[in-house]
Amino acid sequence: MDGASNTKKARCFPALRGKNGPWWRRRWRTLSLIVFLLLAGPPAVFEGAARWLPYPTNGQRMTHASTVVLDRNGRPLAAFTAVDGSWCLPLSMGEYGRWLPLAVEAVEDARFRSHGGVDWLAVAAALVQDLAARRVVRGASTITMQVQRLRQPQPRTVKAKMIEALRARQIELAHNKEQILGEWLERASFGGNVVGAGAAAWRWFGISPASLSLAQAALIAGLPQSPERLRPDRHAAAALARRDHVLRRMAVVGAIDAQQLALALQEPLTLALGRLPQSDDLGAMPVLSDLAADRLGLVKTTLDTVVQRSAAAQLRGGFERLLGSGIDGAALGVLDLTDGSWLALVSMGGPGWQDLTRAERSTGSTLKPFIYASAFAGGIATPSTVVEDDPAGWMGWAPMNYDRAWRGRCSAAEALRDSRNLPAMRLLEQVGVARCAGQMAALGLTGVEVAAQRAGLAMGIGGVEANLRNLATAYAGLANGGKPVNTHLLSKTPSPISTPAVLPSSACWQALRALTNNDRTTAVCSAATRCEPAWKTGTSSGHRDAWCVALTPRRCVVVWFGTTRGSGVPALIGGEAAAPIALSVLAAIDPGGASWPVVDMGTPTPLVTQLLTAPLVITHPPTGSEVLSDPDAPAASRRLSLECRGGAAGQRWWFVDGAPIGAVAAGETAWWVPTIGAHEVRVVDHSGQAAVTELVVR
Repeated sequence: MDGASNTKKARCFPALRGKNGPWWRRRWRTLSLIVFLLLAGPPAVFEGAARWLPYPTNGQRMTHASTVVLDRNGRPLAAFTAVDGSWCLPLSMGEYGRWLPLAVEAVEDARFRSHGGVDWLAVAAALVQDLAARRVVRGASTITMQVQRLRQPQPRTVKAKMIEALRARQIELAHNKEQILGEWLERASFGGNVVGAGAAAWRWFGISPASLSLAQAALIAGLPQSPERLRPDRHAAAALARRDHVLRRMAVVGAIDAQQLALALQEPLTLALGRLPQSDDLGAMPVLSDLAADRLGLVKTTLDTVVQRSAAAQLRGGFERLLGSGIDGAALGVLDLTDGSWLALVSMGGPGWQDLTRAERSTGSTLKPFIYASAFAGGIATPSTVVEDDPAGWMGWAPMNYDRAWRGRCSAAEALRDSRNLPAMRLLEQVGVARCAGQMAALGLTGVEVAAQRAGLAMGIGGVEANLRNLATAYAGLANGGKPVNTHLLSKTPSPISTPAVLPSSACWQALRALTNNDRTTAVCSAATRCEPAWKTGTSSGHRDAWCVALTPRRCVVVWFGTTRGSGVPALIGGEAAAPIALSVLAAIDPGGASWPVVDMGTPTPLVTQLLTAPLVITHPPTGSEVLSDPDAPAASRRLSLECRGGAAGQRWWFVDGAPIGAVAAGETAWWVPTIGAHEVRVVDHSGQAAVTELVVR
């Protein structure tokens, strides 16, 4: 019946029947296609463009990073702005803590986890409201779109917004949500020159982002809407109102419950402004500026703010007392000998922000304990061995004691404790300069081997230089029973050094016990007597440097005073300038405990000294020689022979103008290709004897 009726209608109205069916059906299909293209076409085109168009190569520009240096407990020690003058601390997502990411998502982009870069529902809602109000009353920027704007700021035009949306989709295709949110947290402005939530937490509350309370995190999350209008230090009421809005948004989206909301709303706004330290009240800026030079973000050190502040205050007191005498530099270091970490590093004075803990200075008598420990280890002497403190000479060189007096016969332990020069040089002659220098280098005095080749026996009385850090490291090796210590300033503990012991522990304990005397300590700092420290002073020739190293099995303190101009100052005496500071600092920080292990100090037998068979003399070229050299001739034909005779058995080390030429066995000839000008030629033998000649090459 229905079929017959349709056939009849078709016959009656032939114009209504087309090739593909009735007219209304054809029009419905066309209308459906139009609707589909209107609804699906733009998103398809948008998605295709996002996938096929390249992302701009300059779109990944990152912000400049600044540095905040922390102590071992996470307290800020120093802060350094980025090259553009901003505060920006790049952090990993895990370092932002619990509340800050939740607060940002709640107030900036509640559907951040569900959209693909553009929140089309928010776009539609904003469009309706804007059209109804005939002005822009609501935005629809997602966190991802804001990241794109932070990467490439553009004017707020319709075209710019369309491009921003396209780029946001491309960012979503290339990165996961955590990476995108992390970039927003790093790049957003939080008032003034504060860039990124990491710097904002330190700037406004003086704590790390992970330590922020819920209310503090909400305040920071609200600032980027209008960083200057909402600056909490200038517009506290506006910032507080914005914070409360963020908290309520967090409750609406389910990030917090009603009780958490109520408690957070009651929390007062308490800022901790100016907590990014840039002054040098801790005496650490020269040290920390060097540390921060090649590191960005949060740099955690092993320094202890309490120890650093106490040590800096005591060193500053001594420095100021000596300023009138002409000194211009001071440095101090504190080592924790239980793990090799630096607890304090202080540098004061000197040109600019020079780190004087790294300055190479004459060591004075501070290396004598290593000479004695080496002699004890080699069976050359014991602490009870009788040594001679009387005049002696080497190649016309007749060194004196500091007090220009002689003690005569005394024990090796007494000679070390009282820093007598001649006994130390006699022991060094027996041990051998090269051997002793090698041991000191292995314990941490880098560079001493080359310097010792030039200095010879003078190495024991200040003839070589070292810096405070290396000197402390070497003493740490003595305290560690002759095993090298890997000292470190960054909080990550390095792997222990696996090399064997440089010196036997018994020899180290013997040397340190010789330096431990309560009566001697009480005379300088009675407070330090309780921890029974071993301590050694040093005064360089010409009074340019004053040292003291004071240590227990737990802590080591090194103090240096000096002049960076090279002139001498009579007040620079180790026992008077440096020792009171070092012992006072040690007394304040040493936790107490056992002293050095008790070892056999030997029997009082005389030291048998080695007599040199003949003085060391350079036989060629003779002093005052003039040598003709043809610069166009082959190097092999221009070589000049270097020859000597006498001296101790073993190798000879040759130097020209301080630079090493090579080492040869006794009786062999060394060779040098001369250059035009005046030169000094020096040779040093195994015992430390040296000979010098001068010549002119034309």
